[in-house]
Amino acid sequence: MNQGEADMASKTSKVSVIGAGHVGSAIAYALVLLHECQEIVLFDRKLPKAEGQAWDINDVVPLLWDINITPSSNYEDLADSDVIVVTVGKNPEEGETRLDVLGKNAEIITSVMKELDKVAPNSVVIIVSNPVDPLTRIAIEASSRPESLIFGSGTVLDTSRLRSQLGKKLNVNVEDVHTYVVGEHGESAFAVWSNALIGAIRLDEFCPYTGEDLDKFKQECIEATIKRAYDIAERKGYTNYGIAVAVSQLVGSVLRDENKIFTVSVKALADYRIGDEVVLCLPCIIGKEGVVRKLLLSRNSEEQHLLEQSATRLNEAYNSYNRE
Repeated sequence: MNQGEADMASKTSKVSVIGAGHVGSAIAYALVLLHECQEIVLFDRKLPKAEGQAWDINDVVPLLWDINITPSSNYEDLADSDVIVVTVGKNPEEGETRLDVLGKNAEIITSVMKELDKVAPNSVVIIVSNPVDPLTRIAIEASSRPESLIFGSGTVLDTSRLRSQLGKKLNVNVEDVHTYVVGEHGESAFAVWSNALIGAIRLDEFCPYTGEDLDKFKQECIEATIKRAYDIAERKGYTNYGIAVAVSQLVGSVLRDENKIFTVSVKALADYRIGDEVVLCLPCIIGKEGVVRKLLLSRNSEEQHLLEQSATRLNEAYNSYNRE
């Protein structure tokens, strides 16, 4: 982002972050560092926690640019937000997957969306809380705003991690690595290798490996990508910096109407043949109206099967929650 774009984004824009924990505070901090907006509201039901985080971030503002960061425990302060980022909820404990905390977080997300409909019915809402795919589905169902205004952070960070790995292993600038991680943001995520490109060259043609070695290379890359968050959490207890920048990129695409493509959590197009209710991570164009357009990603029969597996897994988790 150049200075002109930053100025355009920051002139009138307001972003609210719900949840002043590790992730929410890191997102607020990243928004400041990247100069994505003019005003940030950091909301938490525990006002002292929001104050501590907001005041700490505010201390760097004189060293950067003029951005107003307001701590709050009052939903009315979120009115007129261009974008609202939702990070509240319980994180998985050791031995748990993201889906294991669905029941604990679903009621929280439902309550939050009802409050947001009252004070900020036109804001774009980005769900970051885990498990992000079924919680985005629950948020859509709980809200009266258009579906296009709600999406989850999806596999934006997973895709970045995979591209980074491929760039390092193939000695290519990451900007020239084009591939997506789709499906569940979790254990059944997968890479769409059939249309992966290095520059304009198919990965299978660019990569020095062939046959079983190529299959092993791909498997190692996607397994390391999926495992990355768990490896980080095992060492520091949580992840926050990577997702903070990923979400800031989503926010920036909305505020500046950039129409960039991200793999976010949305309801799938009918052409994916996995039903029209399941929410999972697929490429979309993101702009000022939220999800501007859902894209149909070409895939081979194996990838279609993996997509169906992700959809089944996420549907089962959602239906299990609904039966509780």
